Amino acid sequence: MAVRGDFSRLRRVPAGESPAHLELKRLSLIWAQAHGYPIAACEVSLPNLRFRLDAAAYRPGSQRVVRFDERRGIHRIYTLPSVGVAAVFECKASRADMIRDCRNAARLTERLKELTALRTELERELRIHQPSLRNGDALWPEYESAAYERAEHPPYRKLVKTLATLSRQLQGQTKMENLFKWNAANLHYLVIEPGVAEDHETPPGWGLLVRSGRRLELRVLPELREVPEETRLGFLHRVAAAGTKAANREAGVAYAEIEAERRGMEWVEEEEDRAAGVPPANGPQIDSLR
Repeated sequence: MAVRGDFSRLRRVPAGESPAHLELKRLSLIWAQAHGYPIAACEVSLPNLRFRLDAAAYRPGSQRVVRFDERRGIHRIYTLPSVGVAAVFECKASRADMIRDCRNAARLTERLKELTALRTELERELRIHQPSLRNGDALWPEYESAAYERAEHPPYRKLVKTLATLSRQLQGQTKMENLFKWNAANLHYLVIEPGVAEDHETPPGWGLLVRSGRRLELRVLPELREVPEETRLGFLHRVAAAGTKAANREAGVAYAEIEAERRGMEWVEEEEDRAAGVPPANGPQIDSLR
């Protein structure tokens, strides 16, 4: 059996996606890998979610254990792989995409701005007076997040609750809120074009990355969330699967070719079809035996 098809359209820009949005996804991949997340991909689908992530990244974990080396007769410290940290990136190239169906946006935004400034001031004080809140989750101190939710500070907790309520009113039931609800990853980043949103409009718990030329600038640190190991391992599998699809597109590997190989069929290249006078197929298909 022979399989043929024209797969040049696989590299076309997805319908409805702007060049600006594509660029934000590209910059997200660059930023993630530059900050310790070597496994990354775009258009990643996750269980329990009816949408795809614009970009997702994974940083492998490691743990040090002491084991007895029988050959040398001594105990040695070994570094072993462990389940790591999962991060998602949601890209917004326009204000309209950022805020949907929002009423009284101006009033809510101004109130968010005031309370966010107060929260930033409180968190600065908490980092100084309660250094145990720091997570040690970044390669550089300026990128290190802190578990402020562990702080025994009632005014801060009340402020965070108020900010979350205002953000829900402003954002509505959005993709970003669902990601947090389903506890999809440890870290969540909102990636935007300049002017799309102010720092205080960042959803609670999310980090904010703003495009500055051909780079992304970290404006708001994300909250490091506790996620079960099995969830993070499944996240890694999904990122790897999305990366495989991207590699197939880059290499010109079509799903029909994989199916042909799986079934022991013969794959016929499009050039061979044209040489034989066969008109181009409208997408992948399977021919009869010849």
